[in-house]
Amino acid sequence: MPVDRCICHQISFEQILKVVKERGLRTVQEIQAEKLSSTNCKLCLPYIERMLETGETSFVPGCIQKKERT
Repeated sequence: MPVDRCICHQISFEQILKVVKERGLRTVQEIQAEKLSSTNCKLCLPYIERMLETGETSFVPGCIQKKERT
């Protein structure tokens, strides 16, 4: 089963991307301020980041690994 939505906000990444384009949002912080996703459990956060970078809206579970910070 693909990862394709924020389960806390019950919204698909496809719907989020549509709103992002309509409102000219560019960052996860802007998406969070609009209360679209990534404000509760934040499990979708790395997928939202990838969505913003690539426009992808469906992902293989676990395909995105958190970048290590140095």
